[in-house]
Amino acid sequence: MELTDANYNTLLARVRKLELQTRLWQIVGLLALSTLGFSRTANLMAQQVGQAAPLRATTVEAQDFLLKDTSGAVMGQLTVRDGKPALELYDASGKVTWSTTTRGIAAGR
Repeated sequence: MELTDANYNTLLARVRKLELQTRLWQIVGLLALSTLGFSRTANLMAQQVGQAAPLRATTVEAQDFLLKDTSGAVMGQLTVRDGKPALELYDASGKVTWSTTTRGIAAGR
């Protein structure tokens, strides 16, 4: 088979087209890989920031503490009544099932 100018020009055009397509796919692949790498790095940085030591309070102050179930119903309460602490536990209907208050004996009286 003899290579003529027409065949040579056609072959040269096809090679240029293939080189252009290859270069385009290389750029697309590089961009996709870079995007994946940067997003993974951002994820890892966010996880490291989120894993910082939690803030722990040494003192918690309140007048009432409520114990609630998953539906939000109050099942218990720790409060101060008449200057004395009281703990009450409730049933599902809201009635007190167990209660305690400090007594003079426990307070040393």
